Amino acid sequence: MSGPVRPYVITGGRSRPSRNVLALESLVSAAPTAGPGLGELPETEEGTLNREHLRILALCRKLLSVAEIAAHLRLPLGVVKVLIGDLWDLGAVHVIPPVPQAERLPATLLEEVLVGLRQLR
Repeated sequence: MSGPVRPYVITGGRSRPSRNVLALESLVSAAPTAGPGLGELPETEEGTLNREHLRILALCRKLLSVAEIAAHLRLPLGVVKVLIGDLWDLGAVHVIPPVPQAERLPATLLEEVLVGLRQLR
């Protein structure tokens, strides 16, 4: 299958992740207890994990960003966010959100520091 039908099927018809904090640069790693070989697979709302969920778990044995996972799977970013959200809700992955951009210091404060340093001479 190709086109818009396949992503719709992969996500069970959902277009938004359960958690709205997944940024492109959020880092994802599989939980130590997640993955095949651990008996029964966790259940999602739609049933057992699908093939894409398992591929994400396999990829995330090492730390990867959401964007990298989407590139490896060759799936749209929105689809990958929904799948990662499922795994996160199940406790199968750990997600590290991006560090917020530091606030810029006002130019006036920097000028005051410079004037103070010059007075120390």
